[in-house]
Amino acid sequence: MNSILTRLLAWQIGTLIVTAAFITALTYQLTWSEFSRDRDLSLEQVAWAVMRHHGMHPEIYDLSQRHLSIISQVWDADGRLVFASRPDLPMPRQKPGLSTFEWQGEEWHAMVVSDRGVTVQVGNQANARALWFREFGASLIVPFSVLVIIMGSFIAIAATQAFQPLRQLRQEIQRRNPEFLSPLSRSQYPDEMLVIVDALNDMLTRLDQAFLARQRFIADAAHELRTPLTALQLNADIALGEPEGRTRDEALENLRRGVERATHLVNQLLHLARFDPQFAAQRHWSTVDLAELAKTEIIEHDVLAAAKQIDLGLAVDGDGCIEGDREALRIVLSNLIDNAIRYTPAGGCIDVRVAGDAGTVTITVEDDGPGIPVAERERVFEAFCRLTSSIPGSGLGLAITREIVRQHRGRITLDTAPGGGLSAAVELPRKPANHIRTS
Repeated sequence: MNSILTRLLAWQIGTLIVTAAFITALTYQLTWSEFSRDRDLSLEQVAWAVMRHHGMHPEIYDLSQRHLSIISQVWDADGRLVFASRPDLPMPRQKPGLSTFEWQGEEWHAMVVSDRGVTVQVGNQANARALWFREFGASLIVPFSVLVIIMGSFIAIAATQAFQPLRQLRQEIQRRNPEFLSPLSRSQYPDEMLVIVDALNDMLTRLDQAFLARQRFIADAAHELRTPLTALQLNADIALGEPEGRTRDEALENLRRGVERATHLVNQLLHLARFDPQFAAQRHWSTVDLAELAKTEIIEHDVLAAAKQIDLGLAVDGDGCIEGDREALRIVLSNLIDNAIRYTPAGGCIDVRVAGDAGTVTITVEDDGPGIPVAERERVFEAFCRLTSSIPGSGLGLAITREIVRQHRGRITLDTAPGGGLSAAVELPRKPANHIRTS
């Protein structure tokens, strides 16, 4: 299994087994050496005691300094001391068995055995045992130090190997740029990192789509702007080259309409940029009366509707107040009414309704124009999408409208109006979640 946890466990368990075996062998060797040295020292002292017992001239040896740790004594049945390894240190006789006592300001341990009238006592200083133990304990520092060094080295190697995929992932991410956003290979990363790799691949895919959409948007915007600008230049040349007369007047009128179209397109582009999702937190939220806002927009568009003899009306049912960005909601109403006027034939009818209930307010704009085929109703929300070129427009109105509605946590749907035209319904919550209210 390709797993960081498995790698770490394999390294650490393997290191523990190897190190434990090595340290056990080293500790055993050191312990055996210290034990053998102590036993050899005891044998040496017993040998000197036997030598003194048989009168082998121990006075030529400095026994008082070399063999002070063990003192042996023997008493006969009458209680007479018949042997002492250190005659100069008459250690007091103790009870049979093991005993601990104070003598000459130090703690001693003694073993006394009696058999057939003979009593033997062997004593040893407690601090001699402590000294031996300290010497032995000090020798254990060596295997402990070796243990720390080996374990630390192997753990460092294990950590380096286990986290190598993270460094590799960082290098792969650093290689990505707007021109190279290919997904990361899943096969070269451990199981624990696959969730991160999948998330990064999803982000890279979305980034790639965003960059493509941006390039397509720039190309579409340039194309849409080139047409009115070309017409402006052509009509300006005609107006400048013609004397007073009908041709010059027509050129100036075309020039005015071209400026109007270019201005509308630039305004729509600015709106599209302004209502980008990354600026959603900067919206100015307040209480907005959609019924009052709809009435204002109908008055603003009444001149355009009257020019085509369109009956533009408003119906209000319930409270239309919500929390939202007033200017953004004004643009929503303006785009929907403007589209309805553009596509409604002369002498037609447009109905704007504002209906509110306990939690939502719905704005509906119905016209009796040609409508939109069901198969095209999702595509018309894309930027620069225009189903016909016979009617002027930028193809940005519905894209801007849907983004504003989405930021207000609402939804927009397109349907067939009762009269056969288009019905655009915008449903907005009264208090959208996750927004910043600044006024």
